[in-house]
Amino acid sequence: MIFTIRNIFNAANAEGVLAQNGAKQYYIAPYQKGYKWGATNDNDPVCLLMKDILDASENPSSEYYLQFITTKISEVNNQKVLEVIDGQQRLTTLTILLSVLAYKKQDNSLAASNNLLSYEVRPKVTEFFKLHIYQDIEVILKTPWTDYIKQFPDSNEQDIFYLFNAANKINEILSTKNQELGTLQKYVLDNVKIILNNIERNVNCEEMFSNLNDNKVDLTSSELIKGLILTKSARERNAPDRLTTYKEILEIRAVMGRQWDDLSHWANRIDIKSFFFNNTFNVLDELLLLLAFSNGFKTTKESTDKNEVFNYFQSQIKKGVSTTNQYFIDLKKLKQVLNDWFNDTEIHNLLGYLLFARTSKFSIKNILGLMLLTKPAIRENLKLEVLKILPDDVGDLEYGKENNHIHNVLLALSVFNEDNKFNFSAYSNSDISWSLEHIFPQTPETLADKLFEKDISLLKSLTKGRLNDFEKVATNFSDFDDLMNVESVYNSLSKKLDQKECEITFDEKRILYRLIKIEKLNSIGNMALLTKSDNSSNKNGMFDKKRQNIARRVSLGSFVPKHTYDVFSKLVSENMTPELNAWTEKDIEKHGEWIIKKIAEIKTSFQ
Repeated sequence: MIFTIRNIFNAANAEGVLAQNGAKQYYIAPYQKGYKWGATNDNDPVCLLMKDILDASENPSSEYYLQFITTKISEVNNQKVLEVIDGQQRLTTLTILLSVLAYKKQDNSLAASNNLLSYEVRPKVTEFFKLHIYQDIEVILKTPWTDYIKQFPDSNEQDIFYLFNAANKINEILSTKNQELGTLQKYVLDNVKIILNNIERNVNCEEMFSNLNDNKVDLTSSELIKGLILTKSARERNAPDRLTTYKEILEIRAVMGRQWDDLSHWANRIDIKSFFFNNTFNVLDELLLLLAFSNGFKTTKESTDKNEVFNYFQSQIKKGVSTTNQYFIDLKKLKQVLNDWFNDTEIHNLLGYLLFARTSKFSIKNILGLMLLTKPAIRENLKLEVLKILPDDVGDLEYGKENNHIHNVLLALSVFNEDNKFNFSAYSNSDISWSLEHIFPQTPETLADKLFEKDISLLKSLTKGRLNDFEKVATNFSDFDDLMNVESVYNSLSKKLDQKECEITFDEKRILYRLIKIEKLNSIGNMALLTKSDNSSNKNGMFDKKRQNIARRVSLGSFVPKHTYDVFSKLVSENMTPELNAWTEKDIEKHGEWIIKKIAEIKTSFQ
């Protein structure tokens, strides 16, 4: 249930938490950790709590909600108490605040929390509360710590040091404010509220305390923002002069909670998560960051504030720039826009290509500039961005020098293929990485040991008759110091390549690759896009073995881009050789010509 601070510390009548449970005090058991809230720096808990309360109190009709407090009805020394399992730091700080306020009003009134917190963590701390929080608080507010412990040496303990500093910091902060103390005290008592969980008597308090504290995981920015939205929006939905019952508030929050869960399920769908958010762990954090950017939020690489997005929204709400309800509406609209783009095949492919192309500088932040455009304008804008990435001289691209451009061209051939949505979810899978596959092997190490007729025919065409006259090519092998008899190996290779099939040694492969026009093998006509695992599984197979292996990998669930599959099926050009068991020089040339033509068509359609 939600209680005001006045009723949190009310043991007198049925409206108070203590009275409702027949308890005389709150009890901080010995298993609890001592008081450890800092009060030195602006970001210390005591300072932050005071800042939040004072900021909220500037609007007397506003409400400020603290986090949950968890209690259990217990019996200590034959007296019923509410044992505080979680929230003792907050409850203790509120007790000190109320005592400082009562003292500063100087009307001899007792604090509402007076003698209602039994702090049994350590006996000396209990004594400190009795003497200098509930009664003579002036002693600690007008005496430096060093002088205080000389006067009260038994109080020289860490917990008391923190309590002493908290009281003095609260007094200092209140002294610098112009707010009327009676008005502020009333705001704290009636407008600051706590949600209190009172658990069953059969629950083990120490075990629950351990679970709540030792196993805590820091809340993410999205979790904090969800709490902010669900806490405040229910009240913002109603007119200021309308009293909303707690039941109505819970019903509104329940509806909003389901809407938040729907949004979370959408954002965490594998296809959505991989497409827009690069498979990040906290997808909602990224979505909320995008919403913040759309509202003018700026961040820096040097920022160390892990909750800067939450702090931004919270500060904007406090300043009255917007409301939590409006931010939630904007968040749902943002989701609807992104989902609409994702389901539009053309926008999906254009946007996905820009997000995943190797040389693209397009990012999720660039999406913000598209939000206010019509769909036709979005398409035209994305096409112009794609044109900036696709290279002009596709036929001149060479492996080893322009790998990223080759990658982008090959990706474009699969993405902008007919009217189908490209599977960016599979393409961007964090478990795989992509490589450029030489359809005919690039190096001697990847050439098969056994060659067949079509392979031999290709090799002969690539060497252009350099296998019959050693004297003409001898200078190609001048650095082969480790090969004892280059000419002998050369002659052996020449004889073998006059056969219909043969097996060749590694030394013979080395000789062969010095004779091949490597620029042919490194041209775009000899390239395809494969995952590194699929590439590795091809080992040193020639074209036919690679083709069969790729078909097998597809049947096992591997993602192979359409262009790659079509190349190994020889479906890209009718001018390629019809044999499916060999890759020839003509195939390299015709494949290259087809790529140049296809990219030109894509560019023309985008202009």
